[in-house]
Amino acid sequence: MKKLYTFILTLFVALGTLSAETNPVAFKLYPNPMTGDVLQVNFDVEFKTGHLYTFAITNVIGQVVYNHTLSDDEIKKGSFTVRMDEIKLDKGVYLAKMVNGDHSSVQKLVVR
Repeated sequence: MKKLYTFILTLFVALGTLSAETNPVAFKLYPNPMTGDVLQVNFDVEFKTGHLYTFAITNVIGQVVYNHTLSDDEIKKGSFTVRMDEIKLDKGVYLAKMVNGDHSSVQKLVVR
């Protein structure tokens, strides 16, 4: 019975680690596909003093077209907005990347 508990606990820890590594920085883009002037970025990160949190949009060949370092207030609030008219993105597919220290996640952003 002890081996069964050990196995279940090991499996639970392994699955928890796997899911944390596949999406360490959870964030959502709204609306996506993008059709208006404002992109809302919502995220769920734990605020830690001294950590650098950044958000970037790149084109499909890797060129950074927008980069934003989050303020402490934005991190605590869990969201911020991007004024699309300020960065002038052409219609197409982009990659949005949220970085928290050495963890990051990437999502596809479609601009129509």
